[in-house]
Amino acid sequence: MHVDTIDDTELLLAAPAAGEFSGRTSVHLDELADVAWIAAPSSSSEPLLGVWPGLPGHPRIVHSTRDWLTKLQLVAGGFGVTTVPARLSAVLPRGVALLRVEGAPQELRRILVARLPGRTTPAITAVTRAVMSAAG
Repeated sequence: MHVDTIDDTELLLAAPAAGEFSGRTSVHLDELADVAWIAAPSSSSEPLLGVWPGLPGHPRIVHSTRDWLTKLQLVAGGFGVTTVPARLSAVLPRGVALLRVEGAPQELRRILVARLPGRTTPAITAVTRAVMSAAG
């Protein structure tokens, strides 16, 4: 497998702008133990996407969806919090605030383009360039 790293982006907490963490730029990990979470559905063998990695205890999942826009609209509506890559900050709906999480190691998410090894086709080259340009 040939893999190109496009970017590393920080994981942040998306919270309702008018909610419990209103007006803040950060939250401590301990404050997240009892909040309502909006996560992607997962099996026991998959990581729980949308919940802060390393969160102590069992998260209280109140809504599950794989769709980013749905998650963010639920956050804007005050129904819970979720995690988002910092790169999504430009497309957040009104009513969503981003916070850094303190008391835990910084979480980074890597954007990759993977393809089979060997010669590339013009289509693969075009897609790779488009993704790199968009991330630029």
